[in-house]
Amino acid sequence: MQLSFKKIVSLLYLLILLCSCSEVGKEKADPNERYIYMIETLQEHELFVQTSSYFDINADMAKIEGGYRYYITIDNPRLAMYDVELLAIEKGVDYLNNMAANVGIFEKSKYNMIPNQSNPEKGYVKGIVASGVSSSPETTLYIFVQFKNADHTSAHSEYFKLDVSYEGQ
Repeated sequence: MQLSFKKIVSLLYLLILLCSCSEVGKEKADPNERYIYMIETLQEHELFVQTSSYFDINADMAKIEGGYRYYITIDNPRLAMYDVELLAIEKGVDYLNNMAANVGIFEKSKYNMIPNQSNPEKGYVKGIVASGVSSSPETTLYIFVQFKNADHTSAHSEYFKLDVSYEGQ
């Protein structure tokens, strides 16, 4: 039995449509399941970048009692970003017993970033900061950032690897 070209293209289109719908629908999952999914995705991922074409990202570290606190900032969006989520981990830390730095996963509020616009009361922010605690003054952070387009039909994910160290005296 031979399939016509139209049937093959239609089948491929349907498969692509089904795959992309399931990816965008993952935000409806239980926040705990979403958190674990994002940690596992970061731990399994192999290719990381240090910069983004869509926004600025940086990490800083400060000394606190008993350790160090790192801060991850994403700001200066270059396109409209909706339902922004961020999760950061250190390699070798058990995040089932320790909370990873995260934004947009457990909150009821959604965070949106639009170039040159801000209205925090309505969820439109200039930037997002997540923080976590480390026992070391130098560490490598593995960061997952995901956001949706304006009509929420597709999600874009980026994976970062940033070295951060305490620069204080």
